[in-house]
Amino acid sequence: MLLLVLGIGLLVFAGQRAWSWREDVSAEHQRAAAVSAASTEVTRLISVSAEDSEAAFESLLDGATASFRSDLKQQASALQKALKANKVDAEGEVVSAGVARSTDEQATVYIAATGTVSNSGTKAPQQRDYRVKVEMRNVEGRWLVSGLEFIP
Repeated sequence: MLLLVLGIGLLVFAGQRAWSWREDVSAEHQRAAAVSAASTEVTRLISVSAEDSEAAFESLLDGATASFRSDLKQQASALQKALKANKVDAEGEVVSAGVARSTDEQATVYIAATGTVSNSGTKAPQQRDYRVKVEMRNVEGRWLVSGLEFIP
């Protein structure tokens, strides 16, 4: 009888641990997906040129929530004109990213990125370092940017 009780207790404990592990793995997967999506959007934002600004903005809009997409659309025309007028060519990459907080539905991701920018006013590409706070929202299983802030 004692062995039966111990056996049942062990099974209950093992089941609880397996469930907990599954939840941890799922949460880690969600955080990784949020970081990946945020990194992609920041890379798109800091890697833009006068020649491909329309395609670049379309890609940015695709990765944004409806409200953030609306904000971007309001600024897109002026930004594209400035890129073309100044002959901007920028390349960048994410060097580090991490989640500050997350739930199944939203996450705050901090990103460090580096890149170069050249324009009609520079003789050579200039080095740029970026720190970006990205608010992400899980919309129907897809992580989208709901807010973005460059940190000085």
